[in-house]
Amino acid sequence: MRAATEIRQRGARRQELTFCFGPFRLVPSRQLLLLDGRPVKLGGRAFELLQLLVQRRGELVSKNELMATAWPGTFLHDSNLKVNMWSLRRSLGDTQIEPVYVATVARRGYKFIADVQASIGEIEDDTELADPLRQSNPPLLRGIVGREADIADIADLLADDRHVTLAGAGGIGKTTVAVAVAQAFAPRCRDGVCFVDLATISDPTLFGAALVTALGIRGNTDNGLAAALDYLRPRQMLLILDNCEHVLPAATIFAGRFLSDTSPSRLLATSREPLGTATEHVVRLGSLPSPKPGLALTIDQAVKFPAVQLFVRRAAEWSDYQFVDDDCEAVASICHSLDGLPLAIELAAAQIGRFNPRELVAMLDQKLGFRAPSADGTPPRHETLMATIDWSFRLLPQKEARLFALLSVFSDAFEVEDAIFVAEAAELTPVDVVTGLGSLVAKSLLSAQARGASLRYRLLDSTRRYAAERRQADPACGQALQRHAQRMLVLFEQSEEEWNWREPADWTERYLGRIADLRAALSWAFGEQGDGGLGIRLAVAAITLWSETSILSEAQTRLQDALALAKTVACDDLSKAKLACALGWSLFYARNMSNENEVAWLDAIDFARRAGNIEYQQRALVGFAFYLLQIGEVARAITYLEEATALANRDRDLTATSEADRALAWARAFAGELSKSRPVLDRLAATYSLAEGRSRKDANEVYRFITVRFNLPFVAWMQGQPDYAAKLARDAVDAADRSGHWVSQSNALGLAALPVALETGNLDALESFTERLRRNLERERISRWVPVERYFSACLRDLRGDPRAVEDMRAAIDELIECRFLMRIGSYLAMLARAYLRQGRIVEAREAITRAIDHQERQGERWCRSELQRVDAAILLQAGEPLRAEKRLQQALAEARAIGATTFALRISTDLAAHWVATDRRPKAVRLLAPILDEFTEGFETPDLMAASRLLQRMRPAPSGCGHYRPPVPVHARGA
Repeated sequence: MRAATEIRQRGARRQELTFCFGPFRLVPSRQLLLLDGRPVKLGGRAFELLQLLVQRRGELVSKNELMATAWPGTFLHDSNLKVNMWSLRRSLGDTQIEPVYVATVARRGYKFIADVQASIGEIEDDTELADPLRQSNPPLLRGIVGREADIADIADLLADDRHVTLAGAGGIGKTTVAVAVAQAFAPRCRDGVCFVDLATISDPTLFGAALVTALGIRGNTDNGLAAALDYLRPRQMLLILDNCEHVLPAATIFAGRFLSDTSPSRLLATSREPLGTATEHVVRLGSLPSPKPGLALTIDQAVKFPAVQLFVRRAAEWSDYQFVDDDCEAVASICHSLDGLPLAIELAAAQIGRFNPRELVAMLDQKLGFRAPSADGTPPRHETLMATIDWSFRLLPQKEARLFALLSVFSDAFEVEDAIFVAEAAELTPVDVVTGLGSLVAKSLLSAQARGASLRYRLLDSTRRYAAERRQADPACGQALQRHAQRMLVLFEQSEEEWNWREPADWTERYLGRIADLRAALSWAFGEQGDGGLGIRLAVAAITLWSETSILSEAQTRLQDALALAKTVACDDLSKAKLACALGWSLFYARNMSNENEVAWLDAIDFARRAGNIEYQQRALVGFAFYLLQIGEVARAITYLEEATALANRDRDLTATSEADRALAWARAFAGELSKSRPVLDRLAATYSLAEGRSRKDANEVYRFITVRFNLPFVAWMQGQPDYAAKLARDAVDAADRSGHWVSQSNALGLAALPVALETGNLDALESFTERLRRNLERERISRWVPVERYFSACLRDLRGDPRAVEDMRAAIDELIECRFLMRIGSYLAMLARAYLRQGRIVEAREAITRAIDHQERQGERWCRSELQRVDAAILLQAGEPLRAEKRLQQALAEARAIGATTFALRISTDLAAHWVATDRRPKAVRLLAPILDEFTEGFETPDLMAASRLLQRMRPAPSGCGHYRPPVPVHARGA
């Protein structure tokens, strides 16, 4: 039974205690913060902090009180409080120097300073967060110092230049400036901003995978760079490639192709060196201005220098430091000595809690020799940064230093539980890790961001690389990479279990964010120093993520490696069956239906049988049958599906059983066994409804509602229900649209909506559906649907009078045949023959229909045999062979009646009746056509029924004829 909150009437309103300040409304009982009526995404800890501060508005709330409220009974470093307070301020838009809502009281706590009005107000029950963007968004900024002019200039450059690169030393602030530029430039980007963090990959071959993942492109892209360019071409967006230097060749290749393309999008790259394209506009990012040594400055004078301002702000954030006149000279010296590098300055400022500014100057002088630059100037900036990181590292206690080194195994953000798991390899306790993480954050060696009730940590690229060097040099960290891979295995095995109950959007956000570390773990596991058995288990555990997010090209490569290894080492048969099934599906959506796909499915069937696992036997049999249907082997598909459905007698609870029933009904429809197919499809259509909830069960119900409507519409159309068929197809398309099932929507469009719209002559629907499929292919790049979309688009142009469209129809069909995507190819060729016939190109029409009949007979697709015979007859008539044409039509009619294809019978009868009218056999024509037309109860606005009705009306007056033959133009040669 659904919870009470799920069955309340949508839109109902309830009286709630609310606190109002500025444009915000805080609703404590609902843990809800509204901004102008729309929910603000706020983590649980941040909400608890805000609620306490608001309820005690105007009062000082101590750090201890706040931590006791948000983390009752838990020991934590106070950096957790500071990070969550920063997250709260960011959510409130309160990040400027002079706060509006939350003020810091140095060394004591925080105070809510805005006016607050408490009242009882009405709040809707179904208030929801807006759907998250599919693209990868830029990281959130902490506050920018001294870059305002740079940001404005670079944003202006992007208006005129399609590619701008921010070049500069590590730690100079390239990412910060790029993100700020993106915020400034975003209003000019109709389709948003996408941030690609290339620091998460170390292998240049993964550049394409990282790019398509960040853009939100799913499916089997075959070529990641080409898919990204196709995606960007019609869009006006800003693409940020961050940290290009260690994948520079791949980034340069992409940038070159991007610039040679016609997209209105813009590319903003950050790199330690330019990418080197012909039209790249390079902006060299300089240091933050700092005072020269020896100047006697006041506070007001000193903070005008951005480097000093940054130092003071960061020191105040982490150590409640207060800048005084006596510190001006020392702070100025620090900033100058560190060459104005923002990251180096932050690292130095983080030590203020332990050392005062003068002590820091002395330490820098002693340890680094920065006080006296050589005659050639200061050291190279990157050396300055690395020396500062090294200095900060050497100030760490031993356990903290070891933890810092261990954390370099993470490619992206991680949580405290992840760090605890990995740190066990170096015998660090959970307390060591928790305190160490907080201390590293406070020292700016680690960044942290609030996410829900927890923090997510991350090393910046420069610090990660330094930490990795330290890890490799420390024997105690020797097992770190293995522990990291084991942690990923734990997480993704957990993801498999959570998939069954966690809300789909929440599940995807939770685990897609781990893909960079999944990639790294798999690369290590399958590498020379790795653990192949662990890699196999991890690949099996990752199948759910790859499948759920349709990251098929990347999955295909990983699965091939895992399965090849699993065949040579000790590995259980069920794991091999899972790998082979997943590989089969990833190949299934590729452009070419290769024999490798068949091998994968046959492997899956064999492994599942040896494992004695009925569920995976069914999955493999059904998957292989779908593949066989795609390549035009209908009879063979039916054989495997009959085996799959027979397994249901041994286990009726199998989730794959309904898929097997559906697939068998579909295959039988292709074989012309409509009477066996239709009852099963009707039963399945009645079984599944459109659930409105967000649970996995609801999502699966929607998926099955959609998938049965891939198959039923075409059967219903053949059986004389064109309106019902069109409704079913549109229901599937709309349901997929509402639920975001883009792959399913593409399937519904290609298998049902487009064919039904074409065959029923609904050109407006055909136009709408082709455009929808085109958009889908940008979201979910399923390569096999690309020529299908081209075919239907060309059909639409042909029917609207474009004489050149027929060549595009032929090209699309030839591509489908080349790819071995042969399902329905006979009917496609018949449509091509009709198009040729309308242009009077009889030779080409005859060639097309001959090919169509050959494919139909070889593939066993009896469903369209009568239609192909009808088109063949139309060609014979136009070629001046009426006797052969009439015989062919009679054969076609008998065939249509034999399989129960009422629509085809109507078409054939209309053509045959027209022929008989032309040869003065009007009464016979009436007796043929009238009963068939009477069988229809719908579809009277379709071209088929309108043509038949017009012909019948013309025949009934029955004037006397002269007995001479007048070659008719077949009714269906003139239109859709």
